[in-house]
Amino acid sequence: MKICIIDDDESKRGQIAAIVREISDGSVRFFEGASVNAARQYLKDTKFDLLIIDIALPNYDREEPELTGGIDFLDEMVRAGRFVTPDHIIGITAHEEIFSGAASRFGAELWSIVRYDPRSIEWKERLQSKIQHILRVKNSLPSERSSYDLGIVVALKNPEFDALMDLKWDWSRIEIEGDPGQFYEGRFARVDGSEGRVVVARSASMGMPSAAVVATKIGLRFKPRVLCMTGICAGVRGETNLGDVVAANPTWDYGSGKYSSDKDGKEVFEQSNYHFGLSSRIRGLLEPLEGETECLSEIRKRFPGERPETVTRLHVGPFASGAAVIARAEIMQWIRNQNRKLIAIDMEAHAIACAVHEMPPPSMEFLVLKGVSDFADEVKGDKERRFAAYASTAVLAHLAERCGL
Repeated sequence: MKICIIDDDESKRGQIAAIVREISDGSVRFFEGASVNAARQYLKDTKFDLLIIDIALPNYDREEPELTGGIDFLDEMVRAGRFVTPDHIIGITAHEEIFSGAASRFGAELWSIVRYDPRSIEWKERLQSKIQHILRVKNSLPSERSSYDLGIVVALKNPEFDALMDLKWDWSRIEIEGDPGQFYEGRFARVDGSEGRVVVARSASMGMPSAAVVATKIGLRFKPRVLCMTGICAGVRGETNLGDVVAANPTWDYGSGKYSSDKDGKEVFEQSNYHFGLSSRIRGLLEPLEGETECLSEIRKRFPGERPETVTRLHVGPFASGAAVIARAEIMQWIRNQNRKLIAIDMEAHAIACAVHEMPPPSMEFLVLKGVSDFADEVKGDKERRFAAYASTAVLAHLAERCGL
């Protein structure tokens, strides 16, 4: 939830923010200003759930307030049509005469107004009641799209979560009452000048069950447009090289099926796979990056550590998930028998796709990007893991910042 507080009294702004924090779930982001000019800048291109504005405001910071500066700005906002109108507006003033004069104007627009009195708690209770109502209305609309562009799930702190935190995306911790999980919010700049918003959470453990739980939490609470996963995977030798990045399309659970016996009593595994594929939109974003491209070359060059000997490429193709870490080449071959075009395997990708598929409205897309750190054999190394996690994260960042993901 985005709340903009415009008041030239810093102490009052702090009191208002404290009231909101007491009754919110910790996902509120505050934007504060002290003048009409600050309100103009914020509402020029940002959609707010709630604007709380002082009726008496200066035109610019550190100037003397105009008695009707705030309401004059609201009139300008309605007339001009060049500002993004907040969903809810609450006016606040300490002046009795201004309060009486503004009440009819606010009532005509279905806005609210609160009389501020530092000697009383009545104004706090009225403001709290109004904000609680806004929160109840907002939470009762499960199909409403939130302001989050991306939700990202990772399975490991090192190197996957650490690689994400290395992005210059203005990360901050989100505290959610009653949820032991750790959620982080970030913001990134797009090439068109707009700002994107992202939420990240790490699974409690590796594997599809834990990934599905975290993906569902993010999807239901934050409703991102795209639910993503970055990290490391095992590639198919001969189809991929160490350090390559793989986008899962489609993904399935290679362990889904039935064990039985044939007529000779020999064990037989009968597959029962459910495949989930990328949306055509995301597939279109990936196509220009496939193979060996200048973008992937630049990503490889920027890595501060030891790089793989081969060039870095992006692959889009079949990607299977299972319940165990694989360190035997013959098991990889058994999985490959399920799809001869298999590129890579991991322990979580299918869970992300399945969670998105089962998510209630609004509709959501998924994208799993994993860097190849080994070939599901006995040879595994930390340096390969670090580069693979970095590369998958860098590709996601490129798509978000430059390609409209």
